[in-house]
Amino acid sequence: MPIYEYRCAKCKKKFELMRSIAKRDDATVCPHCKAPKAVRSQVNRIAVLQGARPDAYAGEGEPEDFLDGGDEDFDF
Repeated sequence: MPIYEYRCAKCKKKFELMRSIAKRDDATVCPHCKAPKAVRSQVNRIAVLQGARPDAYAGEGEPEDFLDGGDEDFDF
């Protein structure tokens, strides 16, 4: 189950809950002040991977960038 971030409308504190996707937007009780109308926050997170291979679907890189020589099971 995913973890979602919520913010209390009354005390403005943030907290996280593990909930099913179907219940992610349901109102919940704030664990800090017990107010009944905490709402899910929109969180934009970005991960940066160093040394990651080019993304072929995005059209990045050359064909030889995707061959590492260790895939004898595959015919290219």
